[in-house]
Amino acid sequence: MDVKLEPTPNPIKSGQETNYKVTFLQKGTSTVQVHIDYDFDILKDNTTEVFKASQKTGQPLLHTAEGIVTIPFTIEEPGNYTIRVSMMGINFIPMATEYADFPFKVE
Repeated sequence: MDVKLEPTPNPIKSGQETNYKVTFLQKGTSTVQVHIDYDFDILKDNTTEVFKASQKTGQPLLHTAEGIVTIPFTIEEPGNYTIRVSMMGINFIPMATEYADFPFKVE
């Protein structure tokens, strides 16, 4: 599966709320993949978790029927970060977890 990440505004700045639009695509296409079980994490220096979307819901994972989600979050400190999108299922069928990592720098 392919994952497209579009932060708004871009570039991401510390102290400013950013909306992270995540689109799940069928591999090698521009076709949106519906019914995805996933999670969305932000790591600082690739080690320290600063945000985990599923924890906000109290669930072990999240689900999107549409295949497109927007997650708001404010990064408070400048530094090097990675967004990790974990995919755990397609069309209600569990799968081996796949990851898409997006490194970026926050000023």
